[in-house]
Amino acid sequence: METPVPTFIADVHLGKLASMLRMLGFDTVYSNAYNNTELIHIAQEQHRVLLSRNAAIGRKHPALVTFFISQDDPATQLEHVLQHFQLLQHIQPFSRCMVCNGILEPVSKETVFAQLPEKTAMYYNEFWQCSNCNRIYWKGPHYNRMMRFIQKVTGNGMQ
Repeated sequence: METPVPTFIADVHLGKLASMLRMLGFDTVYSNAYNNTELIHIAQEQHRVLLSRNAAIGRKHPALVTFFISQDDPATQLEHVLQHFQLLQHIQPFSRCMVCNGILEPVSKETVFAQLPEKTAMYYNEFWQCSNCNRIYWKGPHYNRMMRFIQKVTGNGMQ
């Protein structure tokens, strides 16, 4: 039986890590407004792994699944989380909103046309929209840079 893919909650110090996990398709709750009590409550209530720079949280709450992040570099933090939780085979790039963690769904250009910058509407035809915050995504100039980053972190040539 396959182990379910963990869901995460990241503490205030791990915003970039949370964004990168979302970019790879992992359900990651994050707000820089959450205090430790809120983090612990959400982690317990939603059965999430708490990613934290604070090692004391795990010691004070042994029933809580925590993963201490000791690295400063967000890319290194990401590599450690991916390795520790054996997540490489579960990566689904660009399936979650990097801002709010919502699910991205394909939408027609016509549906979002009025919300697009003029040049974006002129040059791009494929769009995705967050089911939660309605943010619109497309494969702009940033896409290739993000794919190179994903390939570097995962060590493969996924598309």
